[in-house]
Amino acid sequence: MKDVSREPTPDLRSDPDVPGDIRYDPDLAVHEPAEIPGEPSVPSRRRSPLLLFPLGLLLLAIAVYVLFGLIANEGRTPSDYLDEIRIRRVDAWEPAFQLSRLLAERDAKGLDPRFVPDLITTFESSRDEDPRLRRYLALSLGEVRDPRAVGALLEALHDTDAQTAIYAAWALGALGDPRAAPGLIPLLDHEDPGLRKIAAYALGALDVPESLPPLRALLHDPVEDVAWNAALSLARQGDRSGLPLLHRMLDRAYLDGVQRADESGRPRALTEEQKEDAIKNALRSLVLLGDTGALDDIRRLRDGDPNLRVRQEAFGSLEALPKAGQR
Repeated sequence: MKDVSREPTPDLRSDPDVPGDIRYDPDLAVHEPAEIPGEPSVPSRRRSPLLLFPLGLLLLAIAVYVLFGLIANEGRTPSDYLDEIRIRRVDAWEPAFQLSRLLAERDAKGLDPRFVPDLITTFESSRDEDPRLRRYLALSLGEVRDPRAVGALLEALHDTDAQTAIYAAWALGALGDPRAAPGLIPLLDHEDPGLRKIAAYALGALDVPESLPPLRALLHDPVEDVAWNAALSLARQGDRSGLPLLHRMLDRAYLDGVQRADESGRPRALTEEQKEDAIKNALRSLVLLGDTGALDDIRRLRDGDPNLRVRQEAFGSLEALPKAGQR
């Protein structure tokens, strides 16, 4: 019987070392870099009260399962999870997911010296396994920030599973090793917008001059957030070519008109969180570039944007930008 279990929806986590805290947001991707479970329907208020009792038992069972799962996971090391991955034949993606979360929360310097080579070997041997396992192992390699993983991740860019390639590209960006650039640059021309977007993000983290011309060309990509990532990555490398687009990303009227395809392919407007992230990332890029060409727009955001976090970001941007003042 085919496994139909759902894994927790992961996030391709922000890189804490990125100047200005510009981050990759998977929610802005045209193709999500993860399998997103469908939202359960809201229980009808007209249901018979008799149906609530078994539902309550189900919720209680889930709570107990989660509680005991947390207790069982407490105190486990990355090596413990890796051992479980290698032993399990079914649902090995579950400990791989837990491993990626654990590595995101701890300092890789304290790892067992054998852990990274073993993790790379496990990743390389997972080519014919459940794609979910390979994706979370790629995330884990990105979290350890070890340059020895570059070769294995570059190979994964050619996986037939596009999501695995996206995870591998993110991990290469997290590693920040310039040797990854020759493998990432061709992805800027890929037919999959999700791969174009993550490649643009990762190249911004690598800071290699060879990536600048193709990133500039990507500013005209027909998919808006692919072009946005190109502008953000150019800014991270000190290139001002994306300034007009960064200025436009401050305009809520423009963002209100941007639509993204959902899982069924139907166009949907950006959520408020997605608009917030777009504006904040644009503001951080303008600060990185020291650009004062949109001060009036930033002041409007500071004084009247409906989102408090956007107003706070605009306030901080005005403080950081030269000649901005606090007018």
